[in-house]
Amino acid sequence: MIGRNQGTTAAIVKHEDGRGKRQLSGSGLHGNVGHAGGVAGRGELVTGYTPGVAFPNGGSICRTMCEAARRVEIAALGRRMRGAVLDEVESAWNAREPHRAAEAMWLTLLALFYTGDLDSVTDYCEELSRDQEWTRSPLRRGLLLMMRARVGLETRAMGLAAEMFRSLLAEMGAGPLRTLAVAWLTEALVCVGEFDQAHEVLFANGLTGRLNSGPAERAHILAARGNLRLATGQFQLGVDDFMECGRLLKSLNVANPAVIPWRSRAALGALAVHHRDLARVLAEEELAAARRWGSPRSIGVALHALALARRDEASTAMLEEAVELLYLAQAGAALIQALYDLGALRIQQGNVTGGRTGLTAAAAVARGCGNAYWVTRTDAALARSGEGHASQALTPQEARVANLARAGYSNRKIAETLFLAVRTVEFHLSSVYRKLGISGRAELSMALSLTVS
Repeated sequence: MIGRNQGTTAAIVKHEDGRGKRQLSGSGLHGNVGHAGGVAGRGELVTGYTPGVAFPNGGSICRTMCEAARRVEIAALGRRMRGAVLDEVESAWNAREPHRAAEAMWLTLLALFYTGDLDSVTDYCEELSRDQEWTRSPLRRGLLLMMRARVGLETRAMGLAAEMFRSLLAEMGAGPLRTLAVAWLTEALVCVGEFDQAHEVLFANGLTGRLNSGPAERAHILAARGNLRLATGQFQLGVDDFMECGRLLKSLNVANPAVIPWRSRAALGALAVHHRDLARVLAEEELAAARRWGSPRSIGVALHALALARRDEASTAMLEEAVELLYLAQAGAALIQALYDLGALRIQQGNVTGGRTGLTAAAAVARGCGNAYWVTRTDAALARSGEGHASQALTPQEARVANLARAGYSNRKIAETLFLAVRTVEFHLSSVYRKLGISGRAELSMALSLTVS
């Protein structure tokens, strides 16, 4: 059995199953469903998973899947362990043991999800949806909907995933699993460019300020909030959120970037505030961890971040490899962003034809996902690249001014930050607008690529 981690505790809850009371460990990385609301059906409780804490009386399969989930998070043995987890899940499934307990099934699906075998997750959810024991239970139906939504968010159904998470939250009571659903809904809304709605979801759940939930739940909220802040130009705040997320995960001994790719996201934010050394260190650490685990999506996400952080002769090849891996992983938003940045980088390097090819591919994936935000963004980038001039690339000073303007700085504040005259800032912004083919600040967020940071 895996021993307890220092500093982690399990909330103990009581459960009446008709045969007497038993105790199960509660809040953790994956959360639980609270008793209030329609999802937490009467007479059933799904428990969360606290890293390093086994289910005391959850049965052998619960303990087995708890340990499998833990090994996924630690990822200490890399590819061999990923294969072992896949074998373990298949063996348990064929014995139909996870079907008996909602918590065991939740852990089974999560372990599979983190290995990157999304097809199996989908197949298992489909099979369970035909199981009367699962269809009769509001709790179990809710768990299946939540897992399907998460798969949709990772692949090419971000808009549908957001609708599914909203439906879940309307039925779900308070508890760590609700917090996780809020985090995942926020991520889905950011993916489709609904930034105001994402902020409203966090605000409505009291998650825009100081977070008071358990460390594992805070990690997921910090990651979602960090994504929103990066997308809306609040780069330093986004970096702060991801770094705190990383500290929490380290305190729980969660090392696998398949759980939360916090280093890659923090690296992109660090680039935007010109902390290139930090960005490169974070991206290199994440790529090393991702290669040990061997999940194509995790490696692709890490390669994307490192390619932008390095900005050298190898960056284009790294982005191309990232795109190939993300195609293999059936990725949605991550693939669109990698293709977009690959296209933008090629154009900056003078390869306008290759750049337009990348942007066209990004637009095609965005259309296939029904993601209007990224369709608009990629179409605008294609229109800007139509003249075919590498001279459209921003200078380093123009990029700094543009990023500060995108972050909401006034011209005077930009001038003070960069030690420039206000008139010089106005000159640089005029040049930026001309090169990007836009009319003002309102279009900066859509026009700027991370490769410009």
